Amino acid sequence: MIYNTIVEKNEEGLRTILRAAEKFNEDRFLDGIRMRSYTAEDIQQTTGKVRVYLVRLELESRALARFADSFLQQYATDNNECFETAQKLFNRIRSTVSASRKVFKKTCPTLRRRQPVMEPPSIYSRSVLSRNGYNQDLFGIESFEESVQTLYCELRSFFIRLVNTLLLCHEIIKKEREIMADATRCTQIYEDCERKLMDSVKEMLKYFPQPKDLPSSEMAERKSKARSKQEFYKENYHKWNSTDFKLTIASDLVRKGRNNGLTDLETSLWPKNYEQALRVKGMIRRVDHLEGITSASGKITGGTLVELIKWARVEPKNEKAFYEYFCDEYKKQGGKYKLPGWSAISQERKNRRDLLGMSDEEMINSFEEMISQLPAEE
Repeated sequence: MIYNTIVEKNEEGLRTILRAAEKFNEDRFLDGIRMRSYTAEDIQQTTGKVRVYLVRLELESRALARFADSFLQQYATDNNECFETAQKLFNRIRSTVSASRKVFKKTCPTLRRRQPVMEPPSIYSRSVLSRNGYNQDLFGIESFEESVQTLYCELRSFFIRLVNTLLLCHEIIKKEREIMADATRCTQIYEDCERKLMDSVKEMLKYFPQPKDLPSSEMAERKSKARSKQEFYKENYHKWNSTDFKLTIASDLVRKGRNNGLTDLETSLWPKNYEQALRVKGMIRRVDHLEGITSASGKITGGTLVELIKWARVEPKNEKAFYEYFCDEYKKQGGKYKLPGWSAISQERKNRRDLLGMSDEEMINSFEEMISQLPAEE
């Protein structure tokens, strides 16, 4: 008899497999053994196959759990225009679906008579492990030899893992819908993802090789026309492609930075903190007027730059990039003193932290005190 082994890659398809898997029990298993007249060799071969399936299921289940943790916290997803979430989940549990198909097909009745011309029945509805009617065993699994009991235990583990994996798929879809209906939650996820992207703004600057040209974005246009930011975040959760999302975030940052008189490098050092960037730029013009910043050799002391770097409030991992930026800007502004190397600054920072016990905030306050002694700008 010909059976249909295809299941649609949608929520109903997930439910079809789940409903069938949840029906597995001892009596159904034993009925299947009798129905197919399994030999000892059949039992041994099937046990080996089920063990292989179980390993694959466990690997996919773990991977799916990791995916679930990250997927729901991602504002943008890849291939979202091509696949619904259920389809994405099916693509992540291919081995699981394939194994379930083999198990259910193996426990369908084998009839040799010619079938009427009609749509073949599904293996998930005709298998003795899931169909409505089955024969109950009077004596139970204990009356069978050990090899049969072993196969039953392996299949029970298989179906427990299968059900848990499918339930996780449904849970992902359910939680995604809940997030999509919650504007506050969508906003939070958007802002979290935006914040993470700030770490790679410098890397994203390569997308904008021309100083005046910024890429247009359908999402950016949609955002500008939205009734409110929250409404926009709610309507577009899991609707963006991740590349488009990155480009839109980066171009928004660069555009706002340029509108505030910043270079793209300055935007990367102080993303979304334009006031601080402008304050630092102004300070660089006046560094030479600070008291006691040079050594006898006419070089700005490492301690001065350590405090300035902390005062600039860039991310710790961007401090060396800021030092290089400061050196370039200082020279452009016509600074008259020599500058210490990065290694000297690193050593001075270590001395202040380890020997003098100065915290970052104390270094910032020390530099603020130096600034307070400057005459007002004309």
